[in-house]
Amino acid sequence: MRPNGEELLRGIQNTLATYVLPEIESAHARFELVLVTALLGVVASEWDGAAQRLVDDNGALRELAGRGAAALAGRAEAGGPADELRSLAGEADSSLRLSELSAANGRLRAALARLGALLEGSDAPALRELRVAVIEHLRAEAQGRALSLLGPRADS
Repeated sequence: MRPNGEELLRGIQNTLATYVLPEIESAHARFELVLVTALLGVVASEWDGAAQRLVDDNGALRELAGRGAAALAGRAEAGGPADELRSLAGEADSSLRLSELSAANGRLRAALARLGALLEGSDAPALRELRVAVIEHLRAEAQGRALSLLGPRADS
């Protein structure tokens, strides 16, 4: 379908900058419009790869969920969380709708956050390593999001 979402956002951005901005007299209103056009640029840049990034992140989170389920296997206090992690690890993204990918991502993140809390203070080296892996993944992903707001992504 033409125009696609990215093209539509770029068109709106260009129209605002080319035709609307020169007509605005207030310095404050000009600043606000420049900010809006910059944000439209960020959204347009993120548009194309959003689904792929979520699919990739969901895959990595499912791998961590599978490791978590395996690490908790046989631990009496972890029956429910282990079952939840096993179930989540076995899911697959059946849709490329951003809303559905984001919902799956949220479920995975929430389960891994609970896993992290469960593993806090654990003496077993394998469980400590798993907790570190979960934290490192979440930290790297958050850092990637922060950097994407500062300009073009390195993977684009």
